[in-house]
Amino acid sequence: MNSFDDIRPYSNSEIHNALQRIVAWPALPEVIRFVYPDEEVDSVCERLLKIDSVSELQRTVMNDAIRRIIVSTTDGFTCDGLQHLDRSTPYLFISNHRDIVLDAFLLQHVLVESGFDTSHIVFGQNLISSPVMNDMFRCNKLIRMERGGTPRAFYDSLSHLSKYLNLLIHEEHQSVWIAQKNGRAKDGVDKTAPAMLKMLCLGGSGDALHVLAEMHPVPLSVSYEWDPCDAMKASEMYQSSLGEYHKAPDEDFRSVLTGITGYKGHVHLQIGTPLSISELQPQSDCDLFDHVAHVLDNRIQHSYRLHPSNYAAYNILTGQKSVDSNTEKAEDLLRHRVEKLPVPEMKHYMLEAYAAPVKAVSVE
Repeated sequence: MNSFDDIRPYSNSEIHNALQRIVAWPALPEVIRFVYPDEEVDSVCERLLKIDSVSELQRTVMNDAIRRIIVSTTDGFTCDGLQHLDRSTPYLFISNHRDIVLDAFLLQHVLVESGFDTSHIVFGQNLISSPVMNDMFRCNKLIRMERGGTPRAFYDSLSHLSKYLNLLIHEEHQSVWIAQKNGRAKDGVDKTAPAMLKMLCLGGSGDALHVLAEMHPVPLSVSYEWDPCDAMKASEMYQSSLGEYHKAPDEDFRSVLTGITGYKGHVHLQIGTPLSISELQPQSDCDLFDHVAHVLDNRIQHSYRLHPSNYAAYNILTGQKSVDSNTEKAEDLLRHRVEKLPVPEMKHYMLEAYAAPVKAVSVE
């Protein structure tokens, strides 16, 4: 395992020193007051410094944080499909990606509340904006994924990551969460990148089909009624269309904070059934990775919980009339959100992002 020190999470023996650094973070009191509004900051810090394992940290402090986020920023969180999982089996959870942090941590919350072990989480190195963020992520089973570099260096880093993921699942019997593609679906289109599937096989032994099957892939679909980052995403897509988009140094961090603290309406997580080798096997001359990506897309898109906001955007774009009062209310809220955009042309991008899940299941 030492050969993976550059990308692996912290071990139990490293937790205490990391928590000491986190407790010294000047912004921590504000975080504590959000998660534990009825407790003194000092008492929470003392409790943090007594934690000596990743499991204890996740099952207490982190689960409290996710529970608090659900209570204070949503109208309710639901999850279906947990019955498809076996506690003795490690899984590769392949998820659509809407929120930088919450997509994966909502799954951790469900697993903890149901008595399962939490999963490891693959995240991009671009999210490490400070030493304290590095500590927080690595304390919570997050695995570093390199991005960029020369083609050769990038390939080597992906192969390195793949070997570690295969080791975790097959030898350590640990589950892993990974997004279906690099980066969030800012346009609302949940599509799996075949390149991500190819990466998973780089460090496996045997043919690609069996490598994927033996990871026990499980499609996940998470849906937010309202996206706190919708205006930021619309702005990015609009600027990108003009060839003028340049990410600010603190943009990812601001997206994390906005996603965590912003209002989300109802949130749903659908856990699919593990994909069998017969589902993964192409039935024609279709490329394996293209076929598996198509299977995942179909399962994720059709498991997406459509909200009134999605139907409202679809209606506004197509000129259809609302069929119920919930959609009518959502249309009013959506029009209010797009009116606040600084550039009128951004309106189309926001509406398309909300309407995309409806379009995905409307075109068979």
